[in-house]
Amino acid sequence: MVTVTETVAAEIRGRFDSDQSVKPRGMKLADVLSFLTGMFVQISMPLTDLYEVPNVRAIFFALIFGVFVLRFLNGASIRVGSPLLMAYLGLSIVLAVGILYSRAPVYGTTKVILVSSYFWLLGTVIYNLVDDMSIGKAFLNGLLVGGLLLVGVTVTEFGNPVEMFQRANRFFRLRFGEEGNPIMLGRHLALTITMIATYVAVWRRWKDLVWSIPLGLLTLVYLVATGSKGPLLALVLSFVLIPLLMMRGVMGRLSLSILLVGLFSVIAVVGIEFLPKGFIEERFTERVQNLSLRMPAYQDVIKTLDDSDGVQLLVGHGTGDYGYFALGHDGRAYPHNVLLELAYENGLIGFSLLIVALSLPLIAVMRATRQLLESGHRALLVGLSASYISSVINAQFTGDLGANLLIGMFGAAITSMSNLRVPASS
Repeated sequence: MVTVTETVAAEIRGRFDSDQSVKPRGMKLADVLSFLTGMFVQISMPLTDLYEVPNVRAIFFALIFGVFVLRFLNGASIRVGSPLLMAYLGLSIVLAVGILYSRAPVYGTTKVILVSSYFWLLGTVIYNLVDDMSIGKAFLNGLLVGGLLLVGVTVTEFGNPVEMFQRANRFFRLRFGEEGNPIMLGRHLALTITMIATYVAVWRRWKDLVWSIPLGLLTLVYLVATGSKGPLLALVLSFVLIPLLMMRGVMGRLSLSILLVGLFSVIAVVGIEFLPKGFIEERFTERVQNLSLRMPAYQDVIKTLDDSDGVQLLVGHGTGDYGYFALGHDGRAYPHNVLLELAYENGLIGFSLLIVALSLPLIAVMRATRQLLESGHRALLVGLSASYISSVINAQFTGDLGANLLIGMFGAAITSMSNLRVPASS
């Protein structure tokens, strides 16, 4: 008699072969896992910041990784030799070695755990999981549903956005929980907007415009209310850069990019007319000095690199050492730029590995989009790539490498989907 485990194992062996060709398939375990993974990406932040569920990320990570191990134990082959996964693994090893000579080993260890878990381990899971159109769409649907839940939570907590702005003072920033981070909320709201646009592009149904446009605008209003310029700038730049990277024909790329720049400019001008003047001055005019507040950190890192000897330039000062450099003790601090962070802490070796790791997904998707692809596949690649680009841009202004975990997840997803060949319908 066939057991449940044997049935799952048979399905696993069929899914995890070396050929990424398209197979007719129904809703399977991989689709469910992919959907749940997408939802987790979006709702883990409000659960931790608003409802103070401290271990939700660890619980989910253990669950999805446990299922992945179960697949392996049941005889499935797992692709681990991808250049991207090797880059993530190499980066994790370099960070781990860097703890040995860091003055902030506790902070450095935390960073290593986060990067190795969410870049390499979870990246390996997603790379092997999101590897055909059905599963790719399930991942997209999970991201969308998670984003809609996030917007629903935001509406429940803060109510009518127009009334919210009317009550807001010049120092107001939309956040979840007393210790919540408005930048993190802004990042996930921006991701929701991207996923709404991607969903509509993949399915291409006019009726979806009825809900997607007003919901996208509502999400944009809440995004602006966070007062976070990084996620908003990253969202706009990702939409502008995608045509330049992936469309065919120079004129087509430039025309669409210029059109998008003009559209975003009009939206910005209209928005300024409706937003409270005090809020605009505090969060988007006077607070342009946020960049100037980051400039001393950038300058300190560049000066330190300039004064470093050959060994320090090569291997850096140690993983997490910027925390000691900035605070004088073993604590979390960072220059708000992951490239400068790796250059200071892990030298040219870490910096080079990070550049390679950031570049490989873009190279893969650019190669894929030069092929004749089915329209839904191309739209899915474009949407996931826009989210990836936005995450990379965010990392140049906000947080350390351990706080920019979406990079690894989206990098693995678009690389795997780029390797999938779904020919255009004749």
